Amino acid sequence: MPRGPVTGFHRFRSYAGHPGKDGANFAYAEVGRLLGESARVRARPHDVVELFRSDEAAREALTGCDVVVATVGPHAYLYFHLRERLGLDFRIVRDARTALWNGYLQQEALSAPYLRPDDVLYHSSRYSLALYSMLFPGLRSSRQAVCYPLLRWFPAELAGSWTGSGSSGPTRIGFVGRLTDDKNHAQAVGLQRELARRAPGAFETVAIGEDPRRGRRAPDGPPVPGYSWRPPVDRARLWQDYREMDVLFFPSTSSLETFGRVLVEASFIGTPVMASTHAAASELLPSESLLPTALREDTGFTTHLAARLGDVDVTHAADLLVAGAVPPAGKGHQYYADHDDLLLALVHGEVQEAAGLEPTAVQRAFLERLRMRDLDVPRDRAAADEMITGLRRSFTALHRRGTPGYLATLAVLTARSRHRRKTASFVRKSLFHGEDFSNIGGVDLQLSHLIGFEPRFTIAPTGHGASDHGEDAC
Repeated sequence: MPRGPVTGFHRFRSYAGHPGKDGANFAYAEVGRLLGESARVRARPHDVVELFRSDEAAREALTGCDVVVATVGPHAYLYFHLRERLGLDFRIVRDARTALWNGYLQQEALSAPYLRPDDVLYHSSRYSLALYSMLFPGLRSSRQAVCYPLLRWFPAELAGSWTGSGSSGPTRIGFVGRLTDDKNHAQAVGLQRELARRAPGAFETVAIGEDPRRGRRAPDGPPVPGYSWRPPVDRARLWQDYREMDVLFFPSTSSLETFGRVLVEASFIGTPVMASTHAAASELLPSESLLPTALREDTGFTTHLAARLGDVDVTHAADLLVAGAVPPAGKGHQYYADHDDLLLALVHGEVQEAAGLEPTAVQRAFLERLRMRDLDVPRDRAAADEMITGLRRSFTALHRRGTPGYLATLAVLTARSRHRRKTASFVRKSLFHGEDFSNIGGVDLQLSHLIGFEPRFTIAPTGHGASDHGEDAC
């Protein structure tokens, strides 16, 4: 018989109508695959939708588990609720995949009254660990780690295989990610526009990602010479794209950002990167890669919407590119080399020491300027139980498409929503594409309307200028 802890987890699969998968989708599928294949655990997969539906199904699935690994997006609070409700005794290993966004903040708020010393919250970066530690002081009563077992699934034969675009033809700049405002996609277009003005025909920018604007190739305005867009096709094609880029441009200042998986993918290939100073960039990239980044000070943000927190200095980026001053490739991927073993160690109850996991100076400066309000934690388990019980009913109804309860829940969400346009988009995707909880930022974000959870935040001025660079400030 296989040895090791009996480990419950949901086999994560994105719903069939999902138009594009982000890093979280890949991460949950990869963690489930790791647990299912490892001889170091006794895997016991379950279906989280069934657990939401009934205590009987939950008891059958979870009784006898030594540990449960949450691979269900920001819904780990359900496992805490069920553990107490059913009188079970297992450790819970969960993660945080986004930063200043409702889903995982709500998960931690609802989980807070239930935490035990051996429960673990793991993060993809030191930035994420520092952020959540600041926002949720109660995390001191349990354990945290930085863990992202993504390199296990990278094609080993492509490590360090960067070639660039070759000597003939324009210098190729890549942009990989959603073509959205919070990812600063418009700045990639702006950079190409500036380069085309300074050195006609010498540069091209290829943007690869899901385009919510339904295929429009650039923001409003005239076509930009040398700019092109392509939807994501498959992983093999993306790896080839990294190899053939001369530099990856990653200007994202998204409020969601905890990591930047593309930064690790690029450094694995050996592709040079120019990036903002936001989130994990300063811990994953050399200082030469970091562009001056001006944050949007004294601006009100809601955690319900993905937001652009600032802008990189496109003029400075153009100066470097025209001068041929491409930064060296990053080494950030090396930190994650053994994280498949690290995750299995967390499952076994072994947690790394916190030493060496401190945030960078850039990250500390950002956190010192962050001002959060309305981040409400239930006062006790009874209050959390009441909230989660209501969320369970709505979650279950949203996964029973076509039933009266499903339609009634959509109507309630629409009526209670503080962001009607986003809720209307969710309703359309649910009705016509079968969206389920695996589209992170869908069901979980809408459920927050039912309990009135919507923290807000601002970024305070530095007092000595709006634009910061490198390790000196954020």
